[in-house]
Amino acid sequence: MNRSLRFGLVPIALALVGGLRADDQAAPAQHPDDVATLRADNKQLSDELAAAWKEADRLKADLAAAQAAAAKSSDEASDLRKQLDASKAQAPKAEVAPAPAPADSDAARQLADAQDKLAMSLRSFTVVQDENTQLKASLEKANTDSASVSQQLDAARASIASLQAQASATAQVAAQVEPLRSELRQSQDEASRLAIENAQFRTRLALQSPGPGATRPSPTRPGQASAVGAPTAPSGAAAATAAPAPRTHVVVEGDTLTRIARKYYGSSSRWEDILNANRDTVKDEKSLVVGSTLKIP
Repeated sequence: MNRSLRFGLVPIALALVGGLRADDQAAPAQHPDDVATLRADNKQLSDELAAAWKEADRLKADLAAAQAAAAKSSDEASDLRKQLDASKAQAPKAEVAPAPAPADSDAARQLADAQDKLAMSLRSFTVVQDENTQLKASLEKANTDSASVSQQLDAARASIASLQAQASATAQVAAQVEPLRSELRQSQDEASRLAIENAQFRTRLALQSPGPGATRPSPTRPGQASAVGAPTAPSGAAAATAAPAPRTHVVVEGDTLTRIARKYYGSSSRWEDILNANRDTVKDEKSLVVGSTLKIP
């Protein structure tokens, strides 16, 4: 037979295919090419198993019909043997008893017909036996093929499990990297803000500090005459008396008071200082609102 018969382990293989399809649907789409290839292989195996199941049903029916024909042929052969034995037993009596010639020719013809039928039945029985032998060989081959299909399904299942493990590991790495990215963005924003504040502070210092050799008088209050010959304050003192710009922090997703304190003070234990400085907008350490601005004392 050109097409191999598959059954025995076929129901188990079909159940495994169903489980693989369920795993494919539950699997995350981290490796679409590999998952698509496995699904295509599983579909091909499912189609082959379905075709093998249909062919197995047909061959089972043929085997049952052949066995029935063999049993019928055996019964006919047994009947023909009995008829032949009865004819042989009657043949001597016919020779002893005087009988007309036409009766002898009829008995010989019946005997020849019985022998022909017996030979035909024996040939049919031999053919049926050969077909039974071929069917048994096909069944053994089908069992071997089913075992091979089961191994392929196990390998596909192992591949899907490996892909799922890789997808889970990738998701865990992404979950660990996301907080670091958030902190990096916060650090970059803070660095930009500090750079802007530094530029503004330098601008104020440049405006407040007189140039070399400048004789700009010191500022006086309105209505108060400037003191003639009064010494002017040095530029370094003017810079020291300038009040530093207050620090602020914009709350982003994932911020906590302890994290903000560690960022600005290098220690998370000073979170209460930030909370006390922002009592008008923050009730407690769990009341941070994304987008709100905090004062950093």
